Amino acid sequence: MKRILDLLIFSLIMLSSCHDKKNGVEDDLYNCLLNSLTEEEKNKLAPIIIDFEKHLISTKVLASSAPKSYLNFYKKIAETGEHNFSNEFNFSEKISFLNRRSPNDTQDLLECHSKIFQTEKYKNSKLYELTKEMQSLKQHRITPVIIAKTTLKYLNEDDFELDYNRFNTLMFIESLK
Repeated sequence: MKRILDLLIFSLIMLSSCHDKKNGVEDDLYNCLLNSLTEEEKNKLAPIIIDFEKHLISTKVLASSAPKSYLNFYKKIAETGEHNFSNEFNFSEKISFLNRRSPNDTQDLLECHSKIFQTEKYKNSKLYELTKEMQSLKQHRITPVIIAKTTLKYLNEDDFELDYNRFNTLMFIESLK
């Protein structure tokens, strides 16, 4: 169970990118995730995400649900190195229903992602560039500060209007606890 969550967190962090146009690579990847879920799982996931965001706002990890707040979250880590936030929400546990019992259950999601990674759209995206940079950093100890700085290099405020980047940030915050 934890292995799948760790894979999801790592994949989402590795795959953060800029939003070049509507229906960009990020939208395609997020749709892969959503399409891999049952209707019941989709209906459970949305309120959990909203509740987690509200929790982060109430604990001052995020200032608001605005895209600028998400960007400022990364700026704070990059500038101060501070990444020890109070997080009693336990997002991982609440979305543990997304963990599949067998690798076959994640096959559709992995195949969907694989198809996207083979497209010219992906290869011409900033997402591709970010992925290459993050892979080169794997040789070193990747810290939250490095992730924040790398994210800021590729994302701007508008990018956090995308569900993919917001979800990615929530997963990153959860990984910091």
